[in-house]
Amino acid sequence: MNENELQEIVQENKSNFSMNVLDKNFKIDEIEIFQTDNPINEPTTRGGVYFADLKELKIQATIFDTSVSEHLSKAMLGPNKDFLDILFQAEMKDTKKISIISNLTNSMQNSSKLVLYLKLIDAEIKS
Repeated sequence: MNENELQEIVQENKSNFSMNVLDKNFKIDEIEIFQTDNPINEPTTRGGVYFADLKELKIQATIFDTSVSEHLSKAMLGPNKDFLDILFQAEMKDTKKISIISNLTNSMQNSSKLVLYLKLIDAEIKS
């Protein structure tokens, strides 16, 4: 599936997404997939930890349930040596299910919501 198809599928099903982190599910209130340019000249390994390409697909997800924040420190690189895969899933209109695997790169929180920024690793649709 190409990037445009994926963006269209996510847009059509955005109200159905949930996020699984450390075997706990959280409803996603807003989700968007977009492409960004990395400030590098060639694909490279960053810090020997993860691979960065010239262009990457990113996810921006907003969650109004701020209790998810207590689980995110275990998912983010920095306090940990490895990224923890975060799974986004949604039931589609045609009884198929989309699953997106991602890694958390940044987050912002206020008293009412949490905005997550993630690198898209893989996406698949299952019947």
